Amino acid sequence: MINYNHIYYFYEVARFNSITKAAQHLRLSQPSLSIQIKTLEQQLGFKLIEKKGRNIVLTEWGQRLYAQTARLFQGTSDLVSRFKEKDHAKNLRLVVPISVEPSFLLEMVYLTEKKRNSKLKIELNRLTSWSEKDDEILSNADLLISDQRVSQFRNWSLFEEISMPVNLFQSQVHKVNENNIILPGKKTILRDETEDYLSSLPKNGYRPAVESDFISSIVRSVIEGYGVAFLPVQYMQEPMEQGLVTRSGPKRGFWQHSLYIYWKNQEEWSTWLNAFSKNIQQ
Repeated sequence: MINYNHIYYFYEVARFNSITKAAQHLRLSQPSLSIQIKTLEQQLGFKLIEKKGRNIVLTEWGQRLYAQTARLFQGTSDLVSRFKEKDHAKNLRLVVPISVEPSFLLEMVYLTEKKRNSKLKIELNRLTSWSEKDDEILSNADLLISDQRVSQFRNWSLFEEISMPVNLFQSQVHKVNENNIILPGKKTILRDETEDYLSSLPKNGYRPAVESDFISSIVRSVIEGYGVAFLPVQYMQEPMEQGLVTRSGPKRGFWQHSLYIYWKNQEEWSTWLNAFSKNIQQ
C-alpha cells in the first residue's frame, strides 16, 4: 500500500525543486527524506526524480504525479487558508526576467485588480539569470512571465502564450533621425527578432544609436528622439495615448513577439490569470 506521507513528501520536493529545501520545510533530515522518496519509487515501480549536476529534475512519470498531487495538496492548502484567513488579502508573487518590461506588467496587474475588485498584494521580482542563484526567487513565486519559451522548466508549466504585434515607433515631440535605431540588448529574444527582420529588408540603412537590456530605457530613448525602435505595441500603449510617439507598420505588426505565462498549476489563480491575459491582449 502506498504511504500517503510519501506522496506528500514527493510533492514538497517537486514544489521546491530541491530535496534540501523540502527537508528544511518538512523539518526532516535530508537523508531521511531521500529514503522516503526512494521507497515511494520502489512501491510505484518507476523513477520520479533524477539528479542533474547539483539540481534535480522530474522524470516524465514524476511530472505526471506532481500534476496530480498539486491539485490535491494545493486545493487542500487553499481550503485551509480560506478558513484561517477569511478576510486576509493574498499575495501574488511574480517573477520576470530583465528582458520583459515590468512597468507594463504591473499596469496590467493593476487593471486586472481594478476590474475584479480584489485585494491582492503584488510582489514583483526580477530574474537576472537562469542559474542556481535565482532558485529561491523561482521556488517562492506564483507566476513566471517570460519572453523565452522553456520546454521543461522545473515544476512550472505553460499557462498561455500571448502574441504581441511589433511596430516601429518614433518620437512625436522631438526631431528624429529615422536611420538611428535603438536596439534591445544582445542576449534578448527581441534583439534576435529585430535583427532577423532587418536582415530580411532589401535595403537596410539603419545605424545602431542606443542599445539597452532594459525596455523602459528604450521607450524613454524613443520619446526623447534619440532614434526609432521596433517594440511590441503593448509596451508603447501609454506613450501613444499621451501623443508622445507615433506608430508605423501594419496593424498585425511586422512580426509577433510572444510572452509566456508559466504557473505551477495553482487552480486558485486560473480565473485571475484568464482576466490578466485578456487585458494584455486587449
